[in-house]
Parts: sequence; C-alpha cells; structure tokens
Amino acid sequence: MAQNRVVVRLRPGCSDGDALHVPNEGRYTQVNPPTLYLEKTAQQWMQRRGEAQPGVNYILDTLPAGYTLWQRPRPSSSVVDKYLYGHPEHKKFDSPNRFYPHFEHLVENNGSSIGCPCTVCAGSMGVLPKSTSTSVKATVPKTSWPSPAPGVQAPLSTAPTIMQSKGRPKLVSAGVDSSRVDEEGTPDVYRNLIDKLRRYKTIDEMIAEPLSPDWRAEQEVLPDVLRQLKERDQWVPRVGEVVLYIREMRRGVDFVRHEVTGEYQLYDEETEEFLGSPLWEAGVIGEVPVGPCDIAGLHAETDETNVIYSGTRVEPLPDPNGTDKSLSKRHRYIPLRQTRPFVLWNELLQQVPQEQWHATIMNALTVTSTLSLVSKYRIRGTWPKADIYCHGVHIGHEMLVVGDRIRLLPNRSKANQTCCADILVIKSIRLKWSNLDIASNNDYDESRPYNSDVWVYGAAYTSDATRANKEDMSDRNAEPPKAASVYGEWFPLHSTNKELAVPFSRVFGRLYERDAMSFWLNADADNLPGLDTGRDGLMEARAFARQHDRRIVRLADGTWFWADSRTEALDLHTINGLEISKYDQERDIRDMRKKIKVIESLENSKPDPSKKPKTLASLGSKGLRSFMAPTTIPDRTNPARATSTSESATGTSSTSESSAPHKKRPHVVNLSNDEDEEEIRQATRVVEEGRNATKKQRVMVVID
Repeated sequence: MAQNRVVVRLRPGCSDGDALHVPNEGRYTQVNPPTLYLEKTAQQWMQRRGEAQPGVNYILDTLPAGYTLWQRPRPSSSVVDKYLYGHPEHKKFDSPNRFYPHFEHLVENNGSSIGCPCTVCAGSMGVLPKSTSTSVKATVPKTSWPSPAPGVQAPLSTAPTIMQSKGRPKLVSAGVDSSRVDEEGTPDVYRNLIDKLRRYKTIDEMIAEPLSPDWRAEQEVLPDVLRQLKERDQWVPRVGEVVLYIREMRRGVDFVRHEVTGEYQLYDEETEEFLGSPLWEAGVIGEVPVGPCDIAGLHAETDETNVIYSGTRVEPLPDPNGTDKSLSKRHRYIPLRQTRPFVLWNELLQQVPQEQWHATIMNALTVTSTLSLVSKYRIRGTWPKADIYCHGVHIGHEMLVVGDRIRLLPNRSKANQTCCADILVIKSIRLKWSNLDIASNNDYDESRPYNSDVWVYGAAYTSDATRANKEDMSDRNAEPPKAASVYGEWFPLHSTNKELAVPFSRVFGRLYERDAMSFWLNADADNLPGLDTGRDGLMEARAFARQHDRRIVRLADGTWFWADSRTEALDLHTINGLEISKYDQERDIRDMRKKIKVIESLENSKPDPSKKPKTLASLGSKGLRSFMAPTTIPDRTNPARATSTSESATGTSSTSESSAPHKKRPHVVNLSNDEDEEEIRQATRVVEEGRNATKKQRVMVVID
C-alpha cells in the first residue's frame, strides 16, 4: 500500500443496505472492489470531518453492508455506466457525489435512513455536494448537516476511525453482511463472525445464512434427517456413507464363512454348494429405506418390487483422483442384507486376491482420510478463540451425529492401550478456531491462516477395569449406553459432571449393534466380533489414502483432506442423478435470491404475526434445537496445547495451488509426520460439564 494512502474504517452496523438489491440479468457485471466509491466517499468524509491531511489520499475499507457496485456498457459506445445498488427502496446511485449525503447520514444516524437528505431518498428536495476534489461543502444550510467531528491526528501507519456512536446502532447480522462474499456473492458468514468476535471480544449466537439457497434448503430437510437418525439403530447405513455391497445376489443364496478355509463365500442353500467369493463393490449411499429397519430384516430376502422402499440406493464410487465420474450413473437399489460397512473391508477381502477386486474398492480406500462437517449451527468464543458447534461430521466412510455411540482408537501414547477398549456417547461436535489474533484477515490470500481443529465431546466408558474412574462411579453413570452392554462390562472414565474430549482422528467409527456385526461376518456364538474388529483395516486404509489421495499427496505435510462438503470430500459431480451445485450448469444464484425475497415477502405479509419464517433460530422444539448439544454446555476455554503436529489434531488451511480467483485454499490437515500409530497419539481431555443452569462453571481440564 502506498505511504500516502490511509484506510478509513467504518463502524459495523451503520448501514441500511439491502444485499438482495442487484441488477436484473443482462449485461451488468459487478465491480469488486468498488474503488471509485471507496476513494471518493472517504476523501469527502475526511474533509467534512476536518481530519483530511494535505497530500494524503483516503480510501474506505469497505462500503456499508449491502451496497455493491455494478457496471454496464452503453450501446454503440465505449462508455461504461456504473451504478451503486443496495438502497432499501431499490433505487440506484449513479455517482459517488450523489451517494455521499446518504453515506454521511447513515454514519451519523446509526444506519437509519429516516430523514436522509440525499437526492435518492428526498427526490428533488435532496442535496447534492459540489463535485470537486478540494471541497465537499453542501448546498443547504449548515444546520441541516451534522457538525464536523473534532480533528484527530491520523498517522500514516494507522487508520482513523469514526467517533463513538450515539444511541444504539442498527446492526447487520453476519449472514447478510455482504462486505465479504464468496464467488457466488453469498456473504461469508464465518469470516463475518470472526470480524464480529474481534470487535466484541466475546460471542455466543446461532449461525444463520438467509442469503444462501443451500443453507435454506438444508434447514428444510435436516430436522427430519436428524430425527430419523436418532430413532434408528446405528447399524443402518446413512446417506453419504461409503459401503461395501454385492450388486447381484439371487434368491436362495446366502453369504457364509467356509468352515475349513475361513473364506467368505456365497452359498446356494438349495444345491448346498459354495459359489465362490462375491464381487464386492464400494459405493455411496444415496437413499435409505423408507420404513422401519430391524436386524431381523437382514435375514429376510426382499421382494424385488419392494427393494426401492426397503433397500438402499447405492452409486458406485468414482475415482477421486480422476475426471471420469461415469460410474456414478450405474446406481442400484440393494437390499440391506447385501451391504456392509466399509470398515470391514479387510475382514471380507483378506482372502480375495487384489487383482480380483472391483475398481471401486481402491477408490474407497483413497478417500479414507477425508473430513467434512455437517450443519454448523452455533458459535461461542472469546477472542482469539472460538468454538463452532456442528450437528454431525463425516470422517472417512462414516457419518456421525450428536447422540451416536462411537468406538475410540487406542491412545498409542499410553503403554497400556493396545486395542480398542473405549466408547463415547457424543454430546457435541466442535470446530475449534485458535490463533485468530495472528492470522490473516483474508481467507483468500497467501498469508497465515488461523488454526482449525475438530474435536468430539461426550460421555466415555471403558471395558478396561484398571482404567475406570472408580471414585466417581455411581448408579447414574455405571449403566452402559445403548448397544454397548452386549460387548461386556463397562466402567465410566470420568464423573457425570465431566466430558471426554478427543480429536477427530481418534474416532474409530460407530458402535454397531453386535447382532448386526455377527450377521455381517457370519460369526458363530463362540467367536463373536469384538470392539477391535475392523481397526487394523481402518489404519491400513488411512495409510493408503495418505499415499494415494492426490489432494493430500501434493502437500508434503498433509495427512487429511478437509472438505467443505461431503460431495467435495468424495469428489462427486452428481448424487442421485442430479448435478451438485459446483457442476450444475443451470444453477442461477441470482434467480434463487429473487425467489428467496419473494418467499420472505409472502411470509412477512401473513395476517398472523406469530408466524415467522422457518429459520434456524425460530424452528423451536420441532426444528434443529432438539438435536443440539445439551443446553448446559460449559463455558469452556481451550487450554494451551502442544504445537507439534504429531501431538495435536490441529489442521491449518494450506495455500491453494490453483490460480482460479476467489478460490479458498484446500483444507489439507497435517496430523503427523510419523508412522500410522503416531497419528492417534492425541491429547485426550477430560473436561467438567456444568450442570447449574443459572451459572455456568469454568472448565477444569485434565490431560489424559
């Protein structure tokens, strides 16, 4: 930045801008940044305040929220006309000189345009400053304008700020603040929330993105999805998960384990003959059964005419490293008895030569070290740290949500932990931000990013009696969670007023009901599957992914690929036959926003004032709140952790190699530089969970 230019920063909230006010489709293109308005408005403002210094040029850091600059060429002329959009009455400004009176009125009246003297608001009675670079005197009596602020010394190395506001400012929510937008013009709610946290130092609010069509669509389906997951057993596959499946399996044929060789084969019950190993494929779940699911149904053969209701739709998983995604088109409705969790791939394929594997098996192994969060709904933080609460997370092949019972990988830093012996009931899934104070202010530049971690909190139990927390054992926490009792005796790892916090890399997967595990592996009563079943295969698959997923391999220190969505994690172009947003040629974001505005207008015009738009904050008990973490979540402060990437699950956004403009750097997470076992040497915490609803207790953190 030139030494004779000073950035003038606006106080957030002083705006009446409407981000939905944009030009109609046609020849308009957005001008970003709107340098013309930023420079001329700042220069006039500093002169009007009496703070302008000779030889210094001024520029606003941003326009008031909701205002955007657009341009269009004149027919048969090289002249380009520029218009500023965002006025609440959907009128446009044709010059910075005409916009300045409106701008100054907003600043001096905390974002209110009532009584604004500009020509757009007041028409022919409005005022228009003289267009000159040295004078911005108005053509109306001085008494109609706010008096200049006292002169403030503004060194070139610092940016001047406006004087303290009078009264209560009109604040713009992070979800509609268009000062930072993505490539589609949707407000970057998370960067806006970080800016808000920086200003106010503490924050605790729900996250809403009303200008994002994707977010609004999610709010319509997510409550029912989460409710269904809460009601169903954990063995039932979920949309977006990667599973093993047998495409063809005729009636009268069963899947058994050979008593002599131990190999899994198909068996014809009528002819009493072994038919050889089945051809296992790996695919993505697109649809799940409509009706109720029980383990008894696994043993029953499904009528082909009912499989679209009682079975699941599976699409073969294409190569995440390639551009050919045609495999996704070969979907099939499969009975549940022909599917298996992919975590069992090693047990089911260990005696099948690799050259006989279906190509999708290698594709599925490649995406094992992927991570994506599901529905970020709440942010709580104290500068420079913050926690974002999520309803779920995709880790590798599985989807986990709040309320799930999951298996934990052994902590290799503990000598007495060599196999899976711990489980956890998820109470919250959190994206943890840290080092916000030393990070770059721009997600899209090449500077230092802030640190992002994903941690899972919940009530933990162990089958190892020597590690039990016997001092705090009580009837309340001695009873094991659902589906766990059949695996043996359980002991609590902490008292009832505490939670165990683990990094996402220590998550093994869901704790499946033992009857389902026995069916999947055709286990005998004297050789039932245990908690550790599938662990060796999972660790081998993660190691394979780190060597073969190009999104991880291209960065030397990457061990996980952190995606913005499940489709990005699996690199899918279509799902259920429909193109996803990134590849949808017919996606028209501006048309969607117009329809959003129509919907909001209809909702606001309803005669019953108690009926409000269905947003994240107004869904109530029938919406998302019933699936949130307990309301007694303690006010936790993230303790200092070791900065070594081999000791923590800290993920740092890496610089993108792509030259495409406005594209965020890929989230490739470095968990470890050592061998596979070192990846799960994470700091496991036991944190106290406050139960007093009137006063939240500070957290006591114990390093396990």
